[in-house]
Amino acid sequence: MNIRTIKSEADYKLALKRLEEVFDARIGTAESDEADI
Repeated sequence: MNIRTIKSEADYKLALKRLEEVFDARIGTAESDEADI
């Protein structure tokens, strides 16, 4: 997991794209933890 601040529109779009990828992750996985943050 790579935690970064959102500083631009491009950063925001990347964060949304990643959230879409991990949103339905199984509970207890690294992806689920990432979605929680």
